[in-house]
Amino acid sequence: MAERSLLQRFDQAGPLTWLLAVAAGWALLLWIAALLGMGGRVAEAKPATDEAALPQPRPATPDRIGPLAQYAEAAARPLFTQDRRPRSFLATAPEGDGAAQSQSLDFILTGVLISPQVRLAVLQPSGGGEAQRVHVGKSPEGAAGWRLVEVQPRRAIFEGAGGQSALDLRTFGDAGAPPGGATPVPPPPPPVATASPPPPPARPAAAEEPQDQEARIEAIRKRIEARRAQLRAGQNGSSAPASSTQPPKP
Repeated sequence: MAERSLLQRFDQAGPLTWLLAVAAGWALLLWIAALLGMGGRVAEAKPATDEAALPQPRPATPDRIGPLAQYAEAAARPLFTQDRRPRSFLATAPEGDGAAQSQSLDFILTGVLISPQVRLAVLQPSGGGEAQRVHVGKSPEGAAGWRLVEVQPRRAIFEGAGGQSALDLRTFGDAGAPPGGATPVPPPPPPVATASPPPPPARPAAAEEPQDQEARIEAIRKRIEARRAQLRAGQNGSSAPASSTQPPKP
């Protein structure tokens, strides 16, 4: 009867009961193994020192280039000269495209404006492009090395690092081709030591212009009077024969 009641209890046991039984069995096995000396032969690990953990620096190597004094012979006898003798040279900065453009005045003068308030020149690139207006004292775009210093009725004078250069106003001749561009301004003549009589005062252009205009008006008036005289003579000649012929009497 006791065996049957024990078997019935095993059959009626739930999952929790079996789980607790397995845990108790493992605990019993570990206790028995500990009594038998399990883990007693494991040696204690030595603590790692900081010096062993860090990488050791490499020994310093000598400089392969060496001091500058050992190259004195190479400087005294350069390799890339024919006579193996040092030569003096001047180091200059390379000129880029912007510096080359600033030194050239490659423009055509297409117009000028001279007034009490504004003095400017109208420039156009020789290779073609949009025209630009340059005031006196300013530099044109693309030629920063040149500055407009003077504007004349048919000329514009620029000043740069190499001196002055003048642009003549573009005019088309018989063949329809414009003249050349920039022409260098000749230097002023040296002063003459000998005294010379002062030149006669130039006749003002304003006085000549009214006289020319009066002469043209007088010539036109004379032509008109001559034409009127011809018309009167023609009318008198045609009326005289008409008055001399009378109709016949009946």
